[in-house]
Amino acid sequence: MSASHRGLSWSLLLPPLVVPTVGALFYFVIVPEGTLGKSIYTATKLFTLLYPVFFLRQIGLGGIIRRRREDSTVEWPGWRSVVVIGLATGVAIAAVGFLLMLTPLGEMVREGAGRVAARAEGLGFKEHFLLFAVFVSVIHSGLEEYYWRWFLYGQLRHKMTRRAAHLIAAVAFGGHHLIITLQFFPAALAFFLTACVVVGGLIWSIMYERQGTVVGCWVSHLCVDVMLMIIGFELIMGA
Repeated sequence: MSASHRGLSWSLLLPPLVVPTVGALFYFVIVPEGTLGKSIYTATKLFTLLYPVFFLRQIGLGGIIRRRREDSTVEWPGWRSVVVIGLATGVAIAAVGFLLMLTPLGEMVREGAGRVAARAEGLGFKEHFLLFAVFVSVIHSGLEEYYWRWFLYGQLRHKMTRRAAHLIAAVAFGGHHLIITLQFFPAALAFFLTACVVVGGLIWSIMYERQGTVVGCWVSHLCVDVMLMIIGFELIMGA
């Protein structure tokens, strides 16, 4: 069995499982404002971007855009299908999000508007929200798919069953979202929203598994982040 099939060792996979959550604990809770908090945020995002790069010779680039070489016998869906499924799932998830905002849950979310607006101002992106929203929706969603689906799930599936890899990668993906949502909303709502994130992570890792590329996952994730940015704009500007 080749190194690419064995994947990385557990000692190399444990840091990417926990660093985003630990980083969020520092930059969003312990030192949420000022130069130190912003530096920790930047360092955490640089970690998600650069950590997988150190292992490219071992794991290769297959699965980001081109399909994986070891799966060359698999009949992958066409690129049009990849994009259409990404759009369909993203729009469907976004529609559910907007519908939930029309329920009592939406009122619970709006009760946290003041805290969301205060944190946005403290972090310095309230006055540049459009640029922030474009960055999160387009660039950051791609970074998360590269990190959580292509790299982390892609390596975990070599260490355990596919079902377990899907679940662990999705729960780890939800970790830093839980830290953030707990700062704005009651615990029950924060755990519910994080559970939604975990379900999203499961959907996207299954898409990655079946499509052989993160392109469809990124398109879907982008649509969902657009929905979240619209809701975020309502909370921040309406507070």
